[in-house]
Amino acid sequence: MKTPVSLIQIPSKEELRQKNLFSVSDCKIYWQSNGDYLAVNVERYTKTKKSTYTGFELFRIKERDIPIEVLELENKNDKIIAFAWEPKGHRFAVIHGDNPKPDVSIYSMRTGQNSRVSKLTTLKGKQANALFWSPAGRYIVLAGLKGFNGQLEFYNVDELETMATAEHFMATDIEWDPTGRYMVHLNA
Repeated sequence: MKTPVSLIQIPSKEELRQKNLFSVSDCKIYWQSNGDYLAVNVERYTKTKKSTYTGFELFRIKERDIPIEVLELENKNDKIIAFAWEPKGHRFAVIHGDNPKPDVSIYSMRTGQNSRVSKLTTLKGKQANALFWSPAGRYIVLAGLKGFNGQLEFYNVDELETMATAEHFMATDIEWDPTGRYMVHLNA
């Protein structure tokens, strides 16, 4: 069965780009805050239809003819737990794998040959189920909320290094202030 993804310009209703996806079980759509990129997380059935695997269709909206790249994780059977674009930036992060210690991979849409998407790093076995980029970019919090006992890891993506880790027991929500200088968490 065919599932089309169409990018339509408003108000003209002109179709700018279309991609037909096959054997789709589920799709999730993630826009980058400036509208430069679109990620479509596609969960597909295997040929036997007994299981599924996941990949991403990455649209470069501002480039000529809106090129699309396919990104598959090293382990195609990894479950996608969370996805987040860097605000106003070109990087994104994905939590993937099995709980309680999935992996976190960070990618860039600007590095690599011919402006192809490339993986910057994979952080193995993190107690995380949510991602929170600073509004100014550069920093991301890998958070283990609710059942993960409030594990927080503050990560500098420019330097590819952990800045600090903390545990805020029973943390349920996290929010950055608009400047990216402060972060608050809530235990609800």
